[in-house]
Amino acid sequence: MTTPEAPRGDVVYGLLRLAGTDVALPLSALREVVPCPAELAGLPAAAPGLLGAIELRRLVLPVLDLQVVTGRGEARRPDQVVVVVASDDRVLGLLADQVQGICEVPADTLVAAHAEGGGLLFSHTFRHPETGRAYSVLDAAAVLRLPGVPTVTDVTRAAAPVRDGGPLAGRRTLTVLRCGGYRLAIDAAHVHTTIPTPDLRASVLTSPTCPGTVVFDDREVPVVDPLVLLGLGELARADTGAGLVLDLGTGYVVLALSELLELAQVGPDDVLPTPSFALPRPDLLAGVVEVTGVGDCLVLDGDALLVDPQLSAFAAVNTALETTRSGDDAAVTAAAAAAGGAPSYLTYSIGLDLASRLDQVSEILPYPDTLTRTSVPGLLGLVTHRRAVVPVLCLSTLLGRAQREVGPSTCLLLVEVDDEVVGFAVDALRSIAPLTWTDADQAVRGEAGDRGATLRSAPLVRVGEESRLLPDLDLRAVARRLSPPPVPTPRPPADELAAV
Repeated sequence: MTTPEAPRGDVVYGLLRLAGTDVALPLSALREVVPCPAELAGLPAAAPGLLGAIELRRLVLPVLDLQVVTGRGEARRPDQVVVVVASDDRVLGLLADQVQGICEVPADTLVAAHAEGGGLLFSHTFRHPETGRAYSVLDAAAVLRLPGVPTVTDVTRAAAPVRDGGPLAGRRTLTVLRCGGYRLAIDAAHVHTTIPTPDLRASVLTSPTCPGTVVFDDREVPVVDPLVLLGLGELARADTGAGLVLDLGTGYVVLALSELLELAQVGPDDVLPTPSFALPRPDLLAGVVEVTGVGDCLVLDGDALLVDPQLSAFAAVNTALETTRSGDDAAVTAAAAAAGGAPSYLTYSIGLDLASRLDQVSEILPYPDTLTRTSVPGLLGLVTHRRAVVPVLCLSTLLGRAQREVGPSTCLLLVEVDDEVVGFAVDALRSIAPLTWTDADQAVRGEAGDRGATLRSAPLVRVGEESRLLPDLDLRAVARRLSPPPVPTPRPPADELAAV
């Protein structure tokens, strides 16, 4: 039984989610990360976990799924990636779930791992210096020595192999990615982590710059389109296949991407400055670099991104989901709120979920089979109800969002204001439950007097057993915004008053 030799000095590791565990690879062994295709080419070889091969420039690269080797076999997912691992001039592809960024680990914090008879695929363990999360250091040599697993000659860095402390020490490590028609790069040290195809959720923050939010680290985190941020256009939703998480200190922001390409080593002078007039946002770009096999890439200035006012504003509105709160605790909180006389709220959807005080809604009606159409913009039509003519409006449109299609769950919320009734069409009802949390002093955006009449000015509340914070929309205030200002009664001329 031998104890693995500990590295000397601090080592920079790439962090991965692989085979159901958090693992780390020294950057000297991690060549690049590429998307894994749905189908792999066959190989005339058989070994546990061998999936096939992918074409990687000059390589036909065998790909191994360590989940099968370790007995944790799970179904493949379309968003997985292949990590190119090298040892002794041989390379192999490993199927991975996620690239989690990089970190520098002091060698004296590594704990050697060993097993009777050998056979371990990892050499050391450590806890992340910042998060405390446990990682196992994958032994690239042991993986490449697995019986029957084919490997190929390492030509990925044939001209300039990367070795810790070698002649390339001090070079920059860039995470290279594609965003629509643009290739971008950013210093890997500024990448908190990456996530596979982000499931964008509609949000009150939704705009061209922020196409939605994602759930990350038990928070609802804004997603930012880097092309809009940089003034280079807009990333198509269908071309959004990954996300890069930035930690701004006050919160997270996810940059929407098409795909992660690779980790690249470049010299300190390889990033070339660009004329300031040549780019819309030169303050957010460090220059252009040519990456072998990829081409020219715009290099994002990580330090500038972390202090950009627009990104900082998005980072400040991360919403905690409180997923650790148990269902029983939530039920107890809701019951206590109801017993304490908290007002009841109606929650509903217009493509995103909202909440409004129940006492503002006089009736809830099914969407009518027929409406009397008019030419007034935004008005869906008129319907008669209880000997009154009720205008029916799409609430989503009134709030500056796209008009919603009428579906089987669409219904009308009738709201009385100033002796008139207005019907707001919504997609679906969610629940009726007591208010469990609000902050009367929370800062909201919008014009004075419009608090709650728009998505920007709606304060956030928690309702019933919901763990999310929902916008508290004031339906009566929305209805009042529809009414034209009263026409003042003209005063009679002074001579007519004198005659009276």
